[in-house]
Amino acid sequence: MRWRTWTDNLGAKILSFVVAVGLWYSVTNRLEFEDTVEFPVEYVNRPEGLTSVEALPQTVKAHVRGKGKFLRYTLRDGVCRVDLSGYQIGPSRIDFTGEDVVLPQGVAVSRVEVTEPKRVTVEFDETVVRDVAIVPAVVGTPDEHFVQVGRTVMNPARARVKGPRKLVDEIALLHTAEIDVDGKKSLVRKRVRLVPPESPTVEVTPLMVDVAIQIEPLVTRRIEGVALRAGVVSGAPAGTRVRFDPSEVAVEIEGPKSIVEVATRDPAELLLQAKSWVVGGRAILGVKELHGAEITFAPTSDSPPGPAAAQGEVTARLALPPDVEILSLDPDHCSVYVGAGGPPRGRDAP
Repeated sequence: MRWRTWTDNLGAKILSFVVAVGLWYSVTNRLEFEDTVEFPVEYVNRPEGLTSVEALPQTVKAHVRGKGKFLRYTLRDGVCRVDLSGYQIGPSRIDFTGEDVVLPQGVAVSRVEVTEPKRVTVEFDETVVRDVAIVPAVVGTPDEHFVQVGRTVMNPARARVKGPRKLVDEIALLHTAEIDVDGKKSLVRKRVRLVPPESPTVEVTPLMVDVAIQIEPLVTRRIEGVALRAGVVSGAPAGTRVRFDPSEVAVEIEGPKSIVEVATRDPAELLLQAKSWVVGGRAILGVKELHGAEITFAPTSDSPPGPAAAQGEVTARLALPPDVEILSLDPDHCSVYVGAGGPPRGRDAP
């Protein structure tokens, strides 16, 4: 029964509803309403070769009065168009007024007043372009038995920076987002984003770079027959020689596999350098410290009496590529004699 009550004279009821809606719309469309509308800002006639140091407002809020309850909807395609012609390098003031607001075609209002912002002060500067080097932000460490080899390879290695001279001149380097190599055991290839400058008025291209980080296993190798040689004997009589016993040692090195294999192909020698070699001096030199490819020797308590063969500590360096270091010497000591004669064994150093 209730259903029949609702459906009785259904056509008349629908017609009445449509007429009521139309009447309501007709009446409200003739009334004036006020609303706050946000408009995007469009900057025209920008001075060629100039850029604002600060970011310019991208939207404005305006108080609008016009006919129709759906005023906000009819203004959705409006824009605040600001003319920048005539601006020069230095601080400038930009005013935003209702006259700058361009309404959609066919839409009429009785009042437009920009309320926020009404005015801004910005600085214009010369637009410059620079190519800036990129620095990879590598964090973490590879697996315990692995090591990063060489420099991080990036493509491209530099990025183009464009913006106001005042800001661009302050950018010496660009950094990538963090590249985590923690626990890695092989080549790391990634596409990473650059950390953009803080100012939105500075453009960087490209924003993404390809990064390759070579990671190799650490290996140890023993180099046999490393000759001991002395540095230049300055201020000594002609014919003065420095002799070592033994004249050769074995050196254990550690480093990335590919580099260590190259380092062990050719004969090697240790060049021992003293502040001054003492003619007629003798000493037993023992390893005091190992640091990278360098060795520091010092006379031991077993050195024979008499003049010491060298003044101060004796340093030695093995010609090794970067990332390779000395682990030990065998034996870790040697006898040294400076003079025209000396022990029957040993290799003379000119």
